[in-house]
Amino acid sequence: MKLKSVVVRRKSKLLLLLLFAITLQSNKSEEGMFPLSSLSGLDLQKAGLKISAKELYNPDGISLIDAVVRLGGCTGSFVSPDGLIITNHHCAFGAAASISDSAHDYITNGFKASTHEEERSVDLPVKITVSYQDVSTDVLQDANKISDPVVRIKTINEKIKQIELKERENNPGLLCEMSEMFTGKQYVLFRYKTIKDVRLVYVPPRSVGEYGGETDNWVWPRHSGDFSFVRAYVAPDGSAAAYSPSNVPYKPAKHFKINASTLKENDFVFILGYPGRTYRHQPSQFFEYHQDHQLPFISKVYDWQIAKMEELGKGNKNVELAYSSRVKQLANVTKNYKGKLQGFRRIGLLQNKIDEETAMQTFIESDPLLMEQYGNLLRDIDKIYIDKMADADKFLWLTQLMNTPGIFRASMILNRYRKENQALMKTKWEEAVISNATTIRSEIRGAYGQRSLEFDKGWLTMMFTDCFDRRLVNMFAGNGAIVNDPNPRKAIGNFVRNIIENSYLNDPKNIDTLLATNPTKVFKKFDDLQRLSKVIFDFYIELDARRIQQDAALNLLLSKYVEIKMYWKKQNFTPDANITLRFTYGYVRGYKPNDGEYDKPFTTLKGIIEKCDNTTFVMPASYQQLYEAKDFDKYMDINLGDLPVDFLYNMDTTGGNSGSPVLNAYGELVGVNFDRAYTATINDYAWNENYSRSVGCDIRYVCWVLKKVAHADNLLQELGQ
Repeated sequence: MKLKSVVVRRKSKLLLLLLFAITLQSNKSEEGMFPLSSLSGLDLQKAGLKISAKELYNPDGISLIDAVVRLGGCTGSFVSPDGLIITNHHCAFGAAASISDSAHDYITNGFKASTHEEERSVDLPVKITVSYQDVSTDVLQDANKISDPVVRIKTINEKIKQIELKERENNPGLLCEMSEMFTGKQYVLFRYKTIKDVRLVYVPPRSVGEYGGETDNWVWPRHSGDFSFVRAYVAPDGSAAAYSPSNVPYKPAKHFKINASTLKENDFVFILGYPGRTYRHQPSQFFEYHQDHQLPFISKVYDWQIAKMEELGKGNKNVELAYSSRVKQLANVTKNYKGKLQGFRRIGLLQNKIDEETAMQTFIESDPLLMEQYGNLLRDIDKIYIDKMADADKFLWLTQLMNTPGIFRASMILNRYRKENQALMKTKWEEAVISNATTIRSEIRGAYGQRSLEFDKGWLTMMFTDCFDRRLVNMFAGNGAIVNDPNPRKAIGNFVRNIIENSYLNDPKNIDTLLATNPTKVFKKFDDLQRLSKVIFDFYIELDARRIQQDAALNLLLSKYVEIKMYWKKQNFTPDANITLRFTYGYVRGYKPNDGEYDKPFTTLKGIIEKCDNTTFVMPASYQQLYEAKDFDKYMDINLGDLPVDFLYNMDTTGGNSGSPVLNAYGELVGVNFDRAYTATINDYAWNENYSRSVGCDIRYVCWVLKKVAHADNLLQELGQ
């Protein structure tokens, strides 16, 4: 009995220590994409903030947080009382492309609305964080009693749906979404105000917005004017509404003041934004999976797609414009992935994680009580990842094949609906199809995207050749002729050409017509392409079922992984970024990315002139004359003796932070975040002040472009300039 009491006390002590580790507020400076709940634990005045913490974030009133918005997959911020939002050029690139054609090339030439009436409606919805609430106890109360990982995950997901549904009923004017902050451990409900009517106001010409194109992407020094403006509109009564000529500019609760006077090295700066995904609290096997499988495979696939789309767009402006947004998106990702792979090798990230876990296991083994609860944790994680690694190439191949827009994706969608409605085929099959016809039609239209038959044939030929080369699995619907052909690559090409050219799916209008007139016939037509995609879809379902079981088991194990790691290190961890509002701070600062090299923190107009070669680096015609006349207006930096363009800072950012406001110590807008240096692409997995640098467009350059290049006096006046 005495021994039992000791064990109970030890368990209680351990529980309290773990609870302390989880609730402890971090006081780390610089590193961290901090949730709003962590701000009270930061000594920001000591770091350099000149305003009060409540001016930054006030849950009971108006604060700077209210000026920040989520804009599609980017961030933006209000910069006027009339709903004007500043974000990145690359964040509005797709919107500009969507209203462009060969006669109105807003991608190359830019877009400017001189009046509200000239602003163009685009699909770029806005979300504004209204409030948040930790609901972990409610989410996990039933799940914590369940030992089966799959049932546990299903229980968690069902509870999340119930909470979100109840919240939407209680707050009909808000969008309510759950976010997992720590895997299997912490869940926070976020409430957002949404604005649907967003209009394009100003996009600089491509020669300004992405000076140097992909050549300069993810590198330093940069000279890009990566900014644009949109405006939010609402109904006259202030409610969110779809586009209508009667809508009026939205009146934000807060907007940022522009400070275009001074910014210098070592100045304190901070960012509020919606960073995408980071993976810093994952085990070493996760890093191995990304390093050895995911990053190199997807980078290779995207390189092929980019080259093919550029080939198809040559000599055809409309095709080039149709592909432009996709090419830009893929090029951005593939270069980022190559930077990540360099980062993995450069800092030995995988081995560092392995060494860390070896030390953590030694710590666990030093205490019998820890051994009882965590002794097999790392081995159990490793067992799951051995299975995941075995399926890695197959899963990545299938995922890319299924998700890339085009004819094959359309075919996969039809097979998915067949599968989902299989049980209804003999009873209410037709009723089910007819009732879903509108949804199916919309999804099918989206599946085709901007693709052409030439792209589809090339894409499938490349993917099936890759599958054949890897000896993954026979996915050719039993077509032994391919495997036995003396020239299998030629056989694959012929096979793909035949199944696409002879399929009724080769024209999206066929699907549209059938869904509008005889929906069930869509699912009864079954050609060779459909048969092939069914074989692949069924294989994917089988593989995905295994993946679901693996991820369910990992969900429980990773909650314990973070728990013991916090206890071992005796510190709290900032949750990985997950597209929710975060705060990060640091300083304007250069760095030494390579041996013998120092990068200064500012670039200038002089650098644009020096880079110009009229091929890759093409600047506006007026720049040379403006530079020679030193016509910088009030936006010249006296310390630089030139017009500042872009600048570096050591803040912790990632994808999704694009368009985030860079603010000075007084909460004034001094720049727009748009990129990271190549060495900082590894930020998603690890951050370090030595190599992590983010890049912003100086607000002085923004204002100078508006004044001297765009002659947008209306915008300058609205910005208080």
